[in-house]
Amino acid sequence: MPRPTEIQNIIEEAVAEVFEAALPRLRAEIVRRAAEELESLAPAPGSSPTDILNAALASIQDAGSQAEILRHLLEGEARFAGRVALFVVKGGAINGWQGIGFQDNDMVKTISLNTNGGLVARAIQGRLPAGGAIAEFDGGFMASATPPAEDKCLVLPLVVKEKVAALIYADGGIAPGGMLDASALSALTRYAALWLELTALRKAGVAAPDDTPAAATTTNNVAAPSVPPAEEELHRKARRFAKLLVEEIKLYNQPRVVEGKHNRDLYDRLREDIEKSRMTYQKRYGESPVAAADYFNQELIRILADNDVSLMGASFPR
Repeated sequence: MPRPTEIQNIIEEAVAEVFEAALPRLRAEIVRRAAEELESLAPAPGSSPTDILNAALASIQDAGSQAEILRHLLEGEARFAGRVALFVVKGGAINGWQGIGFQDNDMVKTISLNTNGGLVARAIQGRLPAGGAIAEFDGGFMASATPPAEDKCLVLPLVVKEKVAALIYADGGIAPGGMLDASALSALTRYAALWLELTALRKAGVAAPDDTPAAATTTNNVAAPSVPPAEEELHRKARRFAKLLVEEIKLYNQPRVVEGKHNRDLYDRLREDIEKSRMTYQKRYGESPVAAADYFNQELIRILADNDVSLMGASFPR
């Protein structure tokens, strides 16, 4: 019977032969999967920036959970920047969630950002995108990632329910001339935040404690009635829900909003989206004590028409 050392040598030789035979296939499979991943992030031939942005927005809208929304947001952001990373803000800590475009994307998961200053503090305190030199971002993160070719980066806050729930880091990548489209990145981040709020509100709307039935009926009066103290919170929530619904319409239909204001026919151009959102609002607040205030129409006029009801057009229900 062979000695243990001889058995070990036989096994090592057999394993080496198997790996030697399988290596070309493994290498080809890795290259194929990497190519598919890169292709999914690259724009289709002939696609305009607007087409790419619309596709990214649509993927966020189609997401069914918070994690999916964040994943589609990050994938969309990667089409307008060389590298992107998402950090979750929770309980005073800012921890890495995922990255795209880095040599080691999972490295982002090991990073916790310093909140004491620089671009991170500016983005959180101002709740607005903050751009600047790489030295203004977190030193620990930059020690783990190769610095970008150009000395600039952008930090975008994901503001949900008036609080910063996450931060997006973006730069142009390590190759010279990399993309860093601040406008597109801001639009995607703002839309994802809006969609996170709407998704949460719609799910909560099934049995929300503020959906108390009442005998009030919906009217088209855009002047809010005097509010009893006991109903102030309900009115605040209704107005906020209407605002979110209308902001979603505006964000997803920006070209039609511009055309509608110019031609003074906003309602005709956005009728389908407006009425779908109106049904969502009515389902939640149409038979509640806030129905008479008709916050949905108020927000349509304020947000879409800049408080000029004539821009909605003659067919707008008042």
